[in-house]
Amino acid sequence: MKTNSWFLIRQLAWTDFKLRYNSLVLGYLWSLLHPFLIFGVYYLVFSVFAKIGGVPHYPLYLLLGIILWNYFAESSSNGMQSMQFKAGLISNIDLPKGVILVASNFTSLLTLSLNLGVFAIFFVLSSKRPAAAGGLFLIFLLELVILSFAVSLLLSSYLLKFRDLYYLWGVALQIGFWLTPIIYPVELIPERIRWLFLLNPLARIIQDARSAVLGLNPPPLRHHLVSLAMVAVMLALGIAVFIRRSARFAEEI
Repeated sequence: MKTNSWFLIRQLAWTDFKLRYNSLVLGYLWSLLHPFLIFGVYYLVFSVFAKIGGVPHYPLYLLLGIILWNYFAESSSNGMQSMQFKAGLISNIDLPKGVILVASNFTSLLTLSLNLGVFAIFFVLSSKRPAAAGGLFLIFLLELVILSFAVSLLLSSYLLKFRDLYYLWGVALQIGFWLTPIIYPVELIPERIRWLFLLNPLARIIQDARSAVLGLNPPPLRHHLVSLAMVAVMLALGIAVFIRRSARFAEEI
């Protein structure tokens, strides 16, 4: 990507990040409070009342899952609306449409970075020793970023034409949260139907990421290769659809 495109991406991403919290009393703290408030509620319900057991370091397990899920939800939702939010740029300025989408995903990455930083503090305070495979977390995180970008490509390609897609995706995210092993371990799913849940690449990525950080039973190499293949297919499909549809954005705004 050209240097001026990277400059635009940085400027758009940082401007969006500042504007999102500029008028709020707590400002940037909301980007940290949101996942931790959700974590507190779910931890109280499912650890104290429902008593989900059998998961070592369950607070860290739950918190990391929520942070990664929130990144996917925020990145895909904001990416989906990025063309609509930047309609003025698309109509009046000749710039690559992909720049707007990449900038939107970078904004979500800033929030993710802050949340992971706080998670790291909790990790240290918990006296949990880093797992030997902890470095693999960066690979799984990259997979998550690419998957989120691929989904954003697909959703943003059709939102301008089908505005109801925004509400449909909101419902899909709510359902997807409960169908993804975030609060509960994947081992609680009956083995005969577990493969259905693992058709969701996000479930595989979050499971792999937590296994790497917390030193849980690592998935077999075949499991990871399937995740990579899913993400690659989603990215190729997203790029193809976005390129084909982007020529119509200006007339659909």
